[in-house]
Amino acid sequence: MKKKVLLLLILIIVLISCHGVLSNKQEKISSTPKYKKDFIIAQKSDVKTLDPQRSIDTVSNHVIDAMFEPLVKLDIDGNIQPALATSWERLDECTMLFHLREGVKFHNGDTLSPEDVKYSLEKAAVSPQTSYLLNMIKEVEIVDSNSVKIITSYPFGALLKHLASTAASIVNKKAATLAGEEFFKNPVGTGAFTFESWIAGDRITLNSFKDYWGEKPKVEKVIFRSIPEVSNRMIALETEEIDASFDIGIMDREALINHKDLSLIEVESSAQLYLSFDQTNPLFKDIRVRQAISYAIDNKTLAEAVFRGSASPANSPLPSAVAGHKDIDYYKQNIELAKKLLAEAEYPNGFPLKLWVNDESTRVDMCVIIQGQLKEIGIDVDIEVFEWGTFLTKTLEHNKPLYLFSWSGSTGDADGILYPMFHSSQRDVSANRSNYFSPKVDSLLDMARTSIDEEKRLSLYKEAQEEIQKDLPHYTLVYNKLNMGINKKVKGLTLSSTGDINLADISILEN
Repeated sequence: MKKKVLLLLILIIVLISCHGVLSNKQEKISSTPKYKKDFIIAQKSDVKTLDPQRSIDTVSNHVIDAMFEPLVKLDIDGNIQPALATSWERLDECTMLFHLREGVKFHNGDTLSPEDVKYSLEKAAVSPQTSYLLNMIKEVEIVDSNSVKIITSYPFGALLKHLASTAASIVNKKAATLAGEEFFKNPVGTGAFTFESWIAGDRITLNSFKDYWGEKPKVEKVIFRSIPEVSNRMIALETEEIDASFDIGIMDREALINHKDLSLIEVESSAQLYLSFDQTNPLFKDIRVRQAISYAIDNKTLAEAVFRGSASPANSPLPSAVAGHKDIDYYKQNIELAKKLLAEAEYPNGFPLKLWVNDESTRVDMCVIIQGQLKEIGIDVDIEVFEWGTFLTKTLEHNKPLYLFSWSGSTGDADGILYPMFHSSQRDVSANRSNYFSPKVDSLLDMARTSIDEEKRLSLYKEAQEEIQKDLPHYTLVYNKLNMGINKKVKGLTLSSTGDINLADISILEN
């Protein structure tokens, strides 16, 4: 009898123990975090193109970079890392050998080949939109089934950084050749995400690429939403309609800093905002008019009143975050001198002037302040606001009025800023929309390009900044930081100084 009771007690203890273990396991299972399958991110406008060799705007590049890859890439600190090339070596001043990653698949199932690399880079080198970054490439020579030589027309010190740009992305030769001008409608790359759909003015949807050579993305879909109004982007963040947003507004930036559910990412950048004086407009051919407008503006007020800590007053055509920047004796507001210059230019009573800007609220706010400042010297400003795509097209026209524009170097190198903005070869095609031409500046920028001596390059860029400042083809207003607002459930997202994000590495907690 006692044995039976003892056995019964042992059985009860075992059952209780098992129940405890099962309960423990159930707790562990239920506490395992669940992750969202879709990542939704807002941008300030719709993209212009999905063809990497035709893109010059950041909004388009964000989407392109998710689908395409270059031979090398920049990490978060701006250092060169392998991408579609695993290693490389310089053979002489004008030749570099690249060894390609084996077994890489394109989204259409084709395997990456040297022919794809040759086609992509030689196309980018002559494209009107991207040649400013890669026109030094003379030829891409196929060495064998896994290697290519990139031969430049002259020594080029910043080649690796330029090869890390969106413009240098490798496309599928077969798909691009068949599609021709329509390639942007069905882009085929090797990136972590594949193209699904593009609803113009609303969204672009990408899917995780199951045959991606690298670490597989943690999300199944990435959806880029076009939300032009900055306040609507913030509302979408707060209501969890989106998970993240580029280009957070100034007031929203302050709200994000102490928000319980959202956070702010902000980095110094190579971005700048400036007023451009089109040299084909007779009004702006007189440097005294350009100087008068510049002396009438207080860019410190613009930085403080509009940006509230997310920008700094400019003092050179090259942002302070870029190597080679030189502090220059810059224009400081001087109303009396501005009036004197206008009188000397035979505009003693000022004149009416249109000011173009795209429909981003921060930039419109800047223009309103500029409007008031120019009023003090008799210039009556009429602000015209355009949708981003329309604005990009209109600013390529000749005989333009004053306009507010931005540029951000995609390479992190001075060449990627000063060359497209000020070299005469870039008129009508890139950032030189002021149609500026200076033989001396062209020569300085060309010499800097052809040197692989970094100290010499930086010295030449400093001299170029001084010459550009004297000529005043545009007036740099502020160097603005890049920012993003994100839900705190988003993990692993980083933003680089060139505006790149790491979509393949992010995850989003469901609860």
